[in-house]
Amino acid sequence: MNRNTAFVPVFAAILVLAGCSDGIDNSRLRVDVVEDSPREISVGRMPLSPTSAYLRNATAQGLVAFDNEGKVVPALAARWIVTDDDLGYIFRLQKTRWNNGREVRSDEVATALRMRINELRVSRFGDELSKIDRILPMTGKVVEIRLSAPIPNLLELLAQPEFGLTHKANGSGPMTAERISGNLQLRNRLEESNGAIALDENRITLTAHSPSRSLARFALGQNDLVLNGKFEHLPLLTATNGNEAQTRFDAVPGLFGLLVVADGPFLSNSSNRDALAMAIDRPRMLTSFGITDWRETLTLAPETLANREKLPRPDWASLNAQDRKARAQSTINAWEGSGGPVRPLRIAMPRGTGSRILFARLRTDLASIGLEAERVTYAQPADLILIDRVADISSPGWYLDQLSCRVTPICSEKADQLLDEARNAGSREERIRLWGEAERELIATRNFIPIANPVRWSLVRDGLLGFAQNPRGWHPLQYLGRDPT
Repeated sequence: MNRNTAFVPVFAAILVLAGCSDGIDNSRLRVDVVEDSPREISVGRMPLSPTSAYLRNATAQGLVAFDNEGKVVPALAARWIVTDDDLGYIFRLQKTRWNNGREVRSDEVATALRMRINELRVSRFGDELSKIDRILPMTGKVVEIRLSAPIPNLLELLAQPEFGLTHKANGSGPMTAERISGNLQLRNRLEESNGAIALDENRITLTAHSPSRSLARFALGQNDLVLNGKFEHLPLLTATNGNEAQTRFDAVPGLFGLLVVADGPFLSNSSNRDALAMAIDRPRMLTSFGITDWRETLTLAPETLANREKLPRPDWASLNAQDRKARAQSTINAWEGSGGPVRPLRIAMPRGTGSRILFARLRTDLASIGLEAERVTYAQPADLILIDRVADISSPGWYLDQLSCRVTPICSEKADQLLDEARNAGSREERIRLWGEAERELIATRNFIPIANPVRWSLVRDGLLGFAQNPRGWHPLQYLGRDPT
């Protein structure tokens, strides 16, 4: 891979400094969030940038939240119960205060949550939110969410940073943020016995930087934690050499593969789309990046996902790579014999050297069955686009929704209908059955070519407290610098 990383000579003079720090000051932490095109941090602008999501999660908690291990834990709500019909979630609020010192009341939380849900109905959460019927304050400290149909993963949904609540522009922590000398600094809130809000002395400085700058800063000891690394940035890690022991990989659930977004004559044929899937040598492709946690996938939803029916793998899954390609080659030959040559397939991918490496492998695999490919950006016309998306919730429905007729002309209206029926299902058994039928329909459609699970990485300074690898790839700031014991 060295030939693929020669473009980063800027690191040459600084790599010797990587890891040279003798210790870390957990009371003064510096966190960089990787963004390809860093923009102004804003907790109100949707969709949230990665850095803005971390800021909103830290300063405007929702009813529940994710902890540093990715588990749903109390936030504004101290505890909750679910009614027997799964149509009611009753939350008892903690005694806490907004940042302006006013005690949090249930009517304020209910109003803030209603407003937030109305804002998010046009977001990626919209389909799930359609089943929220009413949000009611019951007493000074109780809020009830009533549903028109069960939402099995409602708590996971409410723990997303987008559901952090504010009242008159005031959040309720667990941290507060202020700009000091141009830097955004966060401190944990400490509520005193008389109800007053104090601030912890420990500080976290949060910034957004490009991948190369974040890694250079880490090598120079200018930050302590780098978050939100993706596959396209991986060659930068190779270039730094000295950071292998400080790299943490999160093997996260979600979609990583090619979505068919054009319906020309060649791609409209499901056998041709199946040939593309067979041509990809996934183990060889992933080995190019040297990550043991990056595993190939052949199914739309993870085979180990809870509430997913056990569905068969593709009929070619048992074949070795050579036999798969021979079968795919036969399909392409038959098509070209009757339909003529196939123009180069345009594949949209993110920028970055990791993308170039992945595309080089992909182009070689497609060439082995007689097809040409060219790499384009997401802003250009494309035939297939690379999806690299972490699952918001642990539901088969999430995966099916990403492949609906709203996002690609190669789709199944029947699968969309089954998914809608699953959202209205009254029982868990009926919901699982409908999800299974919808996934079978999409498998037959072959509008998505799975390649692997998504992967996210972080750079963690030795001695940093409160950081934990987890299956969500999400690392809340309020836990950092604190002894987990």
